Amino acid sequence: MTRINLLILFISQLCLVQKIWADMDLHAPVPYVDFALGLSVHVLEESDQGAASQLLKTAVGIQWLPMISTQVGMWHWSGAEESNEEEKEKTSFEGISASWEVVLQAPFESKNDVFNYGPYYRLGRHCWSAVLTGLVQIWSKEGCSKIQTLGFVFPSVQYEDENAVLYMEFTRTDFDDLSTSSMQLGAKLPF
Repeated sequence: MTRINLLILFISQLCLVQKIWADMDLHAPVPYVDFALGLSVHVLEESDQGAASQLLKTAVGIQWLPMISTQVGMWHWSGAEESNEEEKEKTSFEGISASWEVVLQAPFESKNDVFNYGPYYRLGRHCWSAVLTGLVQIWSKEGCSKIQTLGFVFPSVQYEDENAVLYMEFTRTDFDDLSTSSMQLGAKLPF
């Protein structure tokens, strides 16, 4: 199959999806931007050594249906923690990753809002680079791994004639042998 045939097939499938949405009287897909701040705990599995860090997450996505959306994002962890040892060396975790995720939500109807509220589960992968310093031996690795999130979207608030939603979520991932748990508060805004 040539590239032109593949392009024509792709465009025809998009037109079919739009027609199905129109026939089913579904809302059009909603593009959005997602920002979150949080705290993370990172623990090396074999030694139970680790650190805490701050987390900044930014993402863009599309809510295809009230219960399904997809997004791509950037995650950044940074922070230092003083150890309890006499030397007061700082244990620090620094990391960055790019993610792609699918969100499945159990939406509660919210008739006047762009986004529904309710619990959700997000599953995806992220490719990362991370460093944990302040240990006897510095931990530094790169890789890709699964990332999972459980959260809850709260009823929306008005933002410049558009609806934004606030959420709270718990994220779990592994950087090879370093496990990470994070709690975030964030906002999702349509554009």
